Amino acid sequence: MSKFHIHKDEQQQGPFTLDELRDLKITRETMVWFEGEDNWKAAVEIEELKEIFKSVPPPLHINQPEIPNPIEDKQIIEKSKSTVDISLKKKNTSLIIVIIAILVVGGIGTLLYLNQQAEMLRQIEVQQAKIQQQELEALKSEYNQAITNFRAAEIELNEIQKFQLLRTASEKQQQIQEQLEYIRSWENEADRLKKEIDKY
Repeated sequence: MSKFHIHKDEQQQGPFTLDELRDLKITRETMVWFEGEDNWKAAVEIEELKEIFKSVPPPLHINQPEIPNPIEDKQIIEKSKSTVDISLKKKNTSLIIVIIAILVVGGIGTLLYLNQQAEMLRQIEVQQAKIQQQELEALKSEYNQAITNFRAAEIELNEIQKFQLLRTASEKQQQIQEQLEYIRSWENEADRLKKEIDKY
């Protein structure tokens, strides 16, 4: 028994048996193919399927369609083309305008965003510069204090070296050593602060 393939609802379907085709209620014009055929045929043209249509009357054709006037058809087609062309041009123009508007708005938005970011960066840089200036002023103040303490310690060392009464030579030497260490500590602090200042 042959298996049939049909073309229905713009899709190829199958394979089906003869009984299945009856249930599908195919029409005489339904295109059918089965093994052994080279091409698709209308169902009514296939001998095995003719019995399906014995009880089904052929489609009723009351009016014969008018034969179209080729000149009128050509004019209608030209008019349709013209209308479609105008419609497409309008749509294309509208689309181009919309795209340009989007690009302009996007460009303005991007520029505003970039300007805002640049302003924020400038404010951060100004703030950092203020902080650095404050740190530098603090370092200079500490440096000046260290130099003042260093000079005061040197003056006190001179006084210790001159003073002779009420102490032994070893006590004097010990006081001088202590004062020299004190002077060195302020000298080191001044050098450290100077290096910090030079970094700015």
